[in-house]
Amino acid sequence: MKMTSTYLGEIEVDESKIIKFPSGIPGFSEAKQFVLLELPDNPIFHILQSADDANLAFIITDPYYLYKDYTFELETSTLEFLNIKDRNDIAIYTIVTVNKPFEKSTINLKAPIVIHMKENIAKQVVLQMEDYSSRAPISQPLHEKEEN
Repeated sequence: MKMTSTYLGEIEVDESKIIKFPSGIPGFSEAKQFVLLELPDNPIFHILQSADDANLAFIITDPYYLYKDYTFELETSTLEFLNIKDRNDIAIYTIVTVNKPFEKSTINLKAPIVIHMKENIAKQVVLQMEDYSSRAPISQPLHEKEEN
């Protein structure tokens, strides 16, 4: 199917790749279908593009690239909602708030996006723990990683 992406313009998307967010994303509950797109020439960041609204897209990243020790437990209700039986079936992403300069950008560790990759169903989970910030810096962990 053809669709328009905020960042990539008109693109062709395989309908089987559409990820359903039955509850929407907090603040965007009307958008229930998204596609995960590669950001050209950038293996770290991706685009979560709404299939319902061409103007709605998020830059996301795998938080473990930046925060190796990031860990949390999903509540039973979330495991059941997403039909998760095996940790290997899911992917975890965090939304990036892009700022200028880019080094001032942040990621939301407080509300990760959990995607059941085999069933193409997802949910943004708001963690009930104080360990993580919704505005965690992206620059510091990258510098630490470079030194190792």
